[in-house]
Amino acid sequence: MHRKKGFRMAFIVFVCSLLSLTIAVPGTFATKGQAATTHSISSAQVKKVADNYLKKHANLYRLKKDLTDLKHVTTIRTKTASYVRYQETINNRPVFTKQVTVTVNSKGKAQLIVSDYTPYKEVDSIKSKLSAKVVESKALQGIGVKVKDRWAPTSQKYGYTIHDGKAIPVYRIVSHTKKPFGAWETYVHAENGNVLKKKNLNQQVTGKGKIFKPNPLESYGATSSFTDNSDADSTALTAQLKSVPLLGLNGSGYLKGPYVTISSKAKTYSSTNTFNYTRANNSFEDVMVYYHIDTIQRYIQSLSFTNINNRSIKANVNANSDDNSFYSPSTKALTFGTGGVDDAEDAGIITHEYGHSIQDNQVPGFGNSSEGGAMGEGFGDFLGATYEDATSTSSYGKACVGEWDAVAYSSDDPPCLRRLDEKKVYPDDVEGEPHADGEIWSQALYDMASAFGRDTATKLVLQSHWSLTPNATFSDGYKAILAADASLYGNSHKDKITSIFAARGIK
Repeated sequence: MHRKKGFRMAFIVFVCSLLSLTIAVPGTFATKGQAATTHSISSAQVKKVADNYLKKHANLYRLKKDLTDLKHVTTIRTKTASYVRYQETINNRPVFTKQVTVTVNSKGKAQLIVSDYTPYKEVDSIKSKLSAKVVESKALQGIGVKVKDRWAPTSQKYGYTIHDGKAIPVYRIVSHTKKPFGAWETYVHAENGNVLKKKNLNQQVTGKGKIFKPNPLESYGATSSFTDNSDADSTALTAQLKSVPLLGLNGSGYLKGPYVTISSKAKTYSSTNTFNYTRANNSFEDVMVYYHIDTIQRYIQSLSFTNINNRSIKANVNANSDDNSFYSPSTKALTFGTGGVDDAEDAGIITHEYGHSIQDNQVPGFGNSSEGGAMGEGFGDFLGATYEDATSTSSYGKACVGEWDAVAYSSDDPPCLRRLDEKKVYPDDVEGEPHADGEIWSQALYDMASAFGRDTATKLVLQSHWSLTPNATFSDGYKAILAADASLYGNSHKDKITSIFAARGIK
């Protein structure tokens, strides 16, 4: 929770075997001034050109000379070239994902061959095939869901996969499931029911949207007269919107991915995964939360931590009218309020709250002591401030977190939820209020980032959390950071860490 001034707050990638080949063949192109066209020859003639070329070069592509296991799929014709596509087959059944294309230029010459064709030594024989019902059950078991979890019918197709020179009879199943959401492609052995391979076809959709990055004051880079004005749009604020990719969307059309699931009254949806809104639209905050949480989790993983809060956290956006946002250890979810400036319009606030979920994930029940609670608030401010610093293209707002959020209650320049350079010292400046006392802890962490760089400081802090307990003190936290430095960097930062914390009265 953050307190505010009196509030509690393709190029297509082909996955081929080592035997797959992509070979460009010289061809004849239309010269300058000529009208390039393939309509002077028929589709049948185009296919004949492709067939003849493949037969002539069958050894090069390791094809059968008569092409009997290549089934013609389509011939696509354009003004400049034609494209003949074949499917590799066994016993007139598809070898899944194995295709060959021949590009025929405007003069009727084979110009390019792209081949996934994979030879095999034997075909695995089976006595009987599983029924459709059993196959679907095996596929769903492999995903870890039940029949009732489907949101659309399941499709099945019989064919083969090739592994280590053997053709294996399989069913390719596509199951549309609610939890986990996706269109799951599963390959099930046609006789014994073993799941040989599975993947979520919707897993890696990249969308796009517009956000504040990290907030309009920092991106503008100077003092401004930006005002909330009851969530209204303005030319100045709209000018601060930045277009960003939205990674990891599950393809459902909603803002759901591997690291965050948006829950909001806006029910933000896009069939094209394009989420471009201005701040007057409540969906804008949904995009803000998705982007910034996804980005900070990917950053944590880039530091080699793949086991810290690596989950799709539920974020309730614009969920209450208070000037208050919080993480709930009981529901493991985030909630963002709309009092003053909508909290979810400021990346520093979003990241601060995510910091609480990180600590709860690493040390369940963290912050039970007064100093532990202050460390939690201080870590959230450190995470938010360093994220803002790294995201901003200006130096405005350094050592400050939540500038845009703070315009509702601060007349400072820049306005800040809290600062990380207040020079507070333990125990003289302890007030017994976790947000205020957190400024002692956050400055020590922020000073480490200034001394060692954001990446090293963040690694030290995250590594140190695992040493802590729910009732840990400032002294415990300091010693845990020294232990983290010993394990990560062989004590190379020990003297500077000691000096930094001594300046805050912590030893």
